[in-house]
Amino acid sequence: MTILFAYDGSESSADSIAAAGRVFGHDGRDAVVLTVWEPLSVEALRNVRFGGWIPLPLDVTEADQSSEMQAKQLATHGVQLATEAGFAARALWKADAREIAETIIEESEALDADLIVMGAHGLTRVGAFLGGISNHVIRHATRPVLVPPRHNARPAHETERDAAAVR
Repeated sequence: MTILFAYDGSESSADSIAAAGRVFGHDGRDAVVLTVWEPLSVEALRNVRFGGWIPLPLDVTEADQSSEMQAKQLATHGVQLATEAGFAARALWKADAREIAETIIEESEALDADLIVMGAHGLTRVGAFLGGISNHVIRHATRPVLVPPRHNARPAHETERDAAAVR
């Protein structure tokens, strides 16, 4: 069994690795920790599409090399977490050509992963407003997807009780 961890350095993605470790125990299953990074030109095009603007330098090579290095470091940190959780993990970092969620799905296919594990939300909460990377992966992946609840999530009955108390 090969597990693909989508790791962006967020608390949620780190928690998902730990949760998978609790589910599967410490049996050394194969795992790949994937970090997806966005080239500056892709980021600029996405911002323009949503009404924003990023001044692009004439040569984006240095910025992209820096982003790739950060992605490599994140993936390597994710491997440490996965190893501590009992997996035999290796790092993988990929540039995103279109959508981060699509890159995750494509890599899960290329690796013939048996399971995709990812956090409920990433480093920013904007994704949740726009539909979210995890939601897109859940809807479009051909592989099973595990998105553990946040470690501080409260059961629905408690949230409903609190809302009733406010009324």
